[in-house]
Amino acid sequence: MDIILTKQVDHVGARGELVKVADGYARNYLIPKGLAMLATPGAKKQAASLQRAEARREQHRRDEAHLHRERIHGKAVTVRARATSAGKLYGSVTAREICDALRETHGLTVDPDRVRLEEHLRSIGEHVVQVHIYGDINAEVSVTVKALEGAPEEEQAPAADAPAEPVARKSPRPKPIIVGGAVQDSDA
Repeated sequence: MDIILTKQVDHVGARGELVKVADGYARNYLIPKGLAMLATPGAKKQAASLQRAEARREQHRRDEAHLHRERIHGKAVTVRARATSAGKLYGSVTAREICDALRETHGLTVDPDRVRLEEHLRSIGEHVVQVHIYGDINAEVSVTVKALEGAPEEEQAPAADAPAEPVARKSPRPKPIIVGGAVQDSDA
């Protein structure tokens, strides 16, 4: 059966497309759900109009994405994190931290889901990160990870020849005994 999709349907087609599907799928699912309409001559004209409108909307989205890319592409941000003296981070720098740095430094709002990290950044240095904008449009952001100043260094283990300080231990507090709703000390 030939139908015209009124909305995007996964694995079938885009809005406004003329597609051929099984009769039962069209009658029992697509048409009752408002996802498609029968492909009559009048509907075909309407579909052509829908496709032109969709093409204009798509071009508008792509133009907006290119503008957004120009605002983001090539920006550099610095993220500070606790690190060892060898340059390894105690934790990692995540997409959310990169987005926060973009907002604070450049006033740009980026969704953390759009930041493409193969894995979290776990070392000090400069990293190039991809930001997915729209479709095949991506921007690159330079992220410099620096160690926090004044962050505690790795604690040194006491030398083997130095005597260990004795650890004072508290004796456990005795548990109270409850008799008939009244609390009595176990010492009594």
